Amino acid sequence: MSTPTADKDPSAWTELATLWRARTLLGAFTRNEIRARYIGSSLGLFWAVVIPLLELLTYTFVFHTLLAVNFHAEGSTQHFVLFLFCGIMAWAGFADGITRCTTCITDHAHLVRKLNFPAIVLPAHLVLSTLVNQGFRLVILLLGMLLIGDGWSWHLLFAFPFLLVQAMLTLGVGMFLATMNVYFRDMGHWVNAALMFGMFVTPVFYPASAYPRQFILLLAPNPMAQFIGIYHAFLLNQTFPPATSILYAVVVSFVALVVGASVFAHNRGEFPDLV
Repeated sequence: MSTPTADKDPSAWTELATLWRARTLLGAFTRNEIRARYIGSSLGLFWAVVIPLLELLTYTFVFHTLLAVNFHAEGSTQHFVLFLFCGIMAWAGFADGITRCTTCITDHAHLVRKLNFPAIVLPAHLVLSTLVNQGFRLVILLLGMLLIGDGWSWHLLFAFPFLLVQAMLTLGVGMFLATMNVYFRDMGHWVNAALMFGMFVTPVFYPASAYPRQFILLLAPNPMAQFIGIYHAFLLNQTFPPATSILYAVVVSFVALVVGASVFAHNRGEFPDLV
């Protein structure tokens, strides 16, 4: 399989254009990643369903049964399980994506050293594979809404484009971290620590309305808090989120993608010598 020649112009736009030209290679890498992750195990792709369900049962037991966390969320969000799973769906897609992207360049040094290999395929195919996993989680959530929730409404159609917008955010942050990890090999440890903190300061396990006012600055600029609120609104509350939340999520994701691609493009020429 031939690979497209990377453009020598180190800009975000040429880097993203390279990704488009390498879309056939990107698709092949994504399929291989999904196969490697599930095929060959005893349950195969079914693990994409089993793991989210086990996570849901664990968190529900800890937070709802042991700790007796309870609240009345806005609108028609009546079931803690669905509320919790919706937040986990969004956060897991983001966290898994950037965790895997952080080490993708150093983990594939043999490919990066090849002449004309489009390095941007490495973080991009990981984000696409996590997007597929997030899609499995969304299907489970939709089934749960039918079985124990308020059913479906036409508002849920608006949630699907935001999966792609969130993927933009994940790819942008992932490219930036992948670049930083080439220079600072302990970046993965910092990312894991930051994600641990971020999961609990993001309204995954509780509604945004329960956030202490003195710590509101941790919530307001957090793009994942906006995404989770958007999913809650479209999927569970069956209404539209505030326009400011939508605008903020889209703008931050676009800026993250451009900045991440720019940093990646300006440094990719150094990758073969540093990995």
